[in-house]
Amino acid sequence: MAKTSKDAYRHIREWSEFFKDLKWISEKMVDAFIAGHKQKKYLKQSLARLIKKGFIQKRDNKLNLTLWGLKFFRQRGLKQKVKRKKVWDGRWRLISFDVPGGYNPERDRLRSILKTFGFYQLHKSVWVCPNFLAEDLWRLIVKEKLDKYCKAMVVEIIEGDEELKKYFDLE
Repeated sequence: MAKTSKDAYRHIREWSEFFKDLKWISEKMVDAFIAGHKQKKYLKQSLARLIKKGFIQKRDNKLNLTLWGLKFFRQRGLKQKVKRKKVWDGRWRLISFDVPGGYNPERDRLRSILKTFGFYQLHKSVWVCPNFLAEDLWRLIVKEKLDKYCKAMVVEIIEGDEELKKYFDLE
């Protein structure tokens, strides 16, 4: 069992983000995800509980999130609420990253962090948001040793940004 309920919820959040964009995940990917974390034992325990309770299904060396699992994660509102400035200053904050190699747990952690802070995936490795880049975001990126892969930009013009304005409810 995780040391505290706060740790348990953090592990559930991590699994939720991991399964969020994928239908079926190989056990090798799961092992790589676990290997990228400090508390491997607790993360494995959380995964075992999620499988036992029927939130994650295991079949043919692959795992997927069940309908019950989707409902479970949604009910708990595990998506972190992002505080937005009341007035948008007209500038976009972009994070571009390049993590070398094929599958890489660092890439997944970086995507997860950007989603948590309310970024929108503009291209595969380019994420955007209208908010000021939070100091917490950079602390987390540095703490996870991901800063060497990232470039941050502030731009005033993104051609065809109507979809972004609609997504962020800026119109």
